[in-house]
Amino acid sequence: MENIDIVKNIGNPKFFGSDVKTVDIIQTHISYVALTGKYAYKIKKQVNYGFLDFSTVEKRKYYCEEEMRLNRRLCPDIYLDVIPITKKNSILELNGDGEIVDYVLKMKEFPQQKIMTNLLKQGKINKEKIENICNILVKFYNSEEHSKEIDRYGALKAVKRNICENFEQTESMIDITIPKDTYENIKIMSNKFFKEKKDLFKKRIKHKYIKNCHGDLHSGNIVVLDEKIYIFDCIEFNNRFRYCDTASDIGFLAMDLDYMNHPYLSSHLIIKYIEKSKDIGILEMLNFYKSYRAYVRGKVIGFKLNDSNNTNEIKQDIINTTKKYFDLSGYYAQLFSLEMNIKKPLIFIIGGLTGTGKSTLSLKISVDYNALLINTDIIRKELAGINIFERHHDEVNTGLYAPEKIDQTYEKVIEKAAYFLKNGENVVIDATFQKKKYRDMARRITKENNAILITVQCVCPEDVVRKWLERRIKTKTASDGRWEIYINQKTTFELFTDEENYIIADISKIGYKDRIDLFKNILAKVNDGEK
Repeated sequence: MENIDIVKNIGNPKFFGSDVKTVDIIQTHISYVALTGKYAYKIKKQVNYGFLDFSTVEKRKYYCEEEMRLNRRLCPDIYLDVIPITKKNSILELNGDGEIVDYVLKMKEFPQQKIMTNLLKQGKINKEKIENICNILVKFYNSEEHSKEIDRYGALKAVKRNICENFEQTESMIDITIPKDTYENIKIMSNKFFKEKKDLFKKRIKHKYIKNCHGDLHSGNIVVLDEKIYIFDCIEFNNRFRYCDTASDIGFLAMDLDYMNHPYLSSHLIIKYIEKSKDIGILEMLNFYKSYRAYVRGKVIGFKLNDSNNTNEIKQDIINTTKKYFDLSGYYAQLFSLEMNIKKPLIFIIGGLTGTGKSTLSLKISVDYNALLINTDIIRKELAGINIFERHHDEVNTGLYAPEKIDQTYEKVIEKAAYFLKNGENVVIDATFQKKKYRDMARRITKENNAILITVQCVCPEDVVRKWLERRIKTKTASDGRWEIYINQKTTFELFTDEENYIIADISKIGYKDRIDLFKNILAKVNDGEK
């Protein structure tokens, strides 16, 4: 029985029972999913890609059962049963008494509009939802098995096999889905990472970060309901894609958030994950695994070009999508390559008026460049011996914000930054830097520590600033910034000068190109500083 014969039948509502009135079919490169309203039925395609083999009925049954078993770890109430498809007198039935010709995985159906990818497009995923996902993942990883067998998949040899397989399987797609220079550069930089960072793989194994993970952790496999979050559709068909470093798993979702044009939710995910898991070392591997995961997505989506039923329009859409993934993979590769090649520590000063997005951008840079984050709002309150979340709405130039107090805060910030630079650490300073003398202090320690200084001025339309500041007042934050402070700073702020060679950043711009261009511009400045 050819799998395709069954596919023709599952579009008929009667196949699923008299109470089913309509059926919607979703197709991926390895399966069909029939949505019937209450339940979803997943049928595996009769395919063999080498890394995945569903070529026989027995294998499809086995992997249906594996999919149910493994996904019940995170979704015990979604994955219900594996049911045979039978044939008798040329009639196909679900769980009939005829010859078994295939199997389906039965699941509870959830609203497609609640899939996280769709919610991200609508701007309906916030930091609270990201933190809830973190809570689920940290608990999941902590509960998962750890063994010497699983450890083998986190070793350099095993990871290298996966990476090399990607290059082999996309070689025929050079200059179709992936430009040749992008392909060559990622390959060269990945091989160099294996050579120069081999001890990192041993370190991750030693600290027991190789787990029986999800393996396909992106927003398309997460459902966000009002009362619950479901993370479903893990890898069942190949252990070597699921047994992996938790940095690879969580890095997949972080990459996907970048791809979906939510880079600041991506950095929030990583910071919260580190906070909850205590896995500080994840930053040493993150860009490498994000590059790997972006490449995998580009490769897998590129497989769809093999479908002879594609129209020219569909083919072009596939090509555009894959190129975006491969471009992102190349960007991450440049980041981890920079870390290997750079001989000087980095210091980023992220300045600008209050409410212009400095802290948001600083967090993203600290994650991308594995840099220590220093925030004046926190230092100011630490110096005063008060809780960092204690609000102080003092009048301008009084209390915590008296000129001498501000000077003391910047002196402490610069002292801390100099200490970290001296020890070869990268640093991000999140502050208004409203006076040039403070920026000059940063330039001085840059020179003293043979570092590279990247200066960014955050700007933002006033209506957006006002909205952001009103929202900030209602949240738990170390900042005391508010609208009247912004108005005062406009009159006293000492403008950045040409000699400071600064980048202007407006993070209120929501276009993907605007955002990726900003990050690439920052990276270019870093590379220029190394020359």
